Amino acid sequence: MIGLAVGLLVIAGCGAAVVYAFLAPTSTIFRPVLFRGPAESGSVVLTFDDGPTSPFTEQILDILAERKVPATFFLCGKNVERHPEIARRIVREGHTVGNHTYSHPLLYLRTRKFLAGEIDHTQAIIEKVTGVHPSFFRPPYGTRWFGLMPILKARGLTMVMWSAAGYDWKYRTEAIVKATTREMRSGSVVLLHDGHERQPPEKVDQSSTVRALSAIIDAAMDKGLKFVPIEEFTPEAVE
Repeated sequence: MIGLAVGLLVIAGCGAAVVYAFLAPTSTIFRPVLFRGPAESGSVVLTFDDGPTSPFTEQILDILAERKVPATFFLCGKNVERHPEIARRIVREGHTVGNHTYSHPLLYLRTRKFLAGEIDHTQAIIEKVTGVHPSFFRPPYGTRWFGLMPILKARGLTMVMWSAAGYDWKYRTEAIVKATTREMRSGSVVLLHDGHERQPPEKVDQSSTVRALSAIIDAAMDKGLKFVPIEEFTPEAVE
């Protein structure tokens, strides 16, 4: 019985290690990865996933323009095809665009061919629509898998995770603000959403994120933090 118990503990421990390696946003087992900047920087990077969608990306852009805050938008290729004019606006207003795959699939257990197809298709769409060749990649759901890192390295893509999240895929406005500000500090990469996974456009509602954004910006500034482009953070700073 003792041997069985020890065996089960070992299996559980291995399982936990695998889950952490593949899912935890701060895991550096798959390197290089950018999930925060230098703690002494006094800076924060604001990121949005799953867009562009209308009208939420446009409303977010309005707020960012008014507050003079830079951000990074990790775009899904399918949504860029749906809303090319919004993707162009993101670039035109000085924000960074990153690759978030074409169809927002779970990358777990996927073949290298599948991973490369999702990434390459999106690179091509974003470049065709905006004229920008993305340098940053964020995996959907934060899930990584074997074969992903060589693909990113070959394409000159830096993988970006996060160190503060608003959980705006499940929370409403006040809870989004509270969750984000609780985790946000100097060097944070903040995760929010201007879209929602693979939902059709008519089912997307990121209005809570839009309403929370100004309060999040205010909270960062109250802490003496400044928002900077993601290019100011590098993986080497945290490894």
